Amino acid sequence: MANITNFGDYSVKNVKTFKGHDGIGMNCDLYRGKTKIADCHDGAYGGEIEIRFFGENRRKEEDLLQEICASLPLVPFEHGDDYAVDMSSFVDDLANKALLEKDIKKMKKVCQTKTLFKTSTSKIGAYSIIPSPPSESIRAYIKEKFGECEIFNDVFERGEIPSVLKD
Repeated sequence: MANITNFGDYSVKNVKTFKGHDGIGMNCDLYRGKTKIADCHDGAYGGEIEIRFFGENRRKEEDLLQEICASLPLVPFEHGDDYAVDMSSFVDDLANKALLEKDIKKMKKVCQTKTLFKTSTSKIGAYSIIPSPPSESIRAYIKEKFGECEIFNDVFERGEIPSVLKD
């Protein structure tokens, strides 16, 4: 993941994931502004995302996205040289951002009526749920029974993202 923070006028919609050949695959629609400009597909075969531009301006849209990617700073790579952002990594970051926002929205909704928390011994990506909103007595119960825990309701209240939703 390139960790792009500014996508300009680009967004993705209809992001769908599926079990692919070598992991999780993805399909989505790429938009610039309010206009759908491409279909994107990652079959999870280890290659780049396939981007199929369409419409009267497909060549112009592809050139514009390539230009934007070329203008972005190099991405640090821990096992060698930094690499340039290409259209595939740009769309991948957009799709991952959209999926994260969707997960955050779902989890925040659950946090309205339940207490979600992660213990220090929870498996990666796992967490527990108490079917009541957080209160001082519930926080005391969690601390007494499990020790220090990450209570997602409190994390959201601080404007942060729970650890289970981070890489």
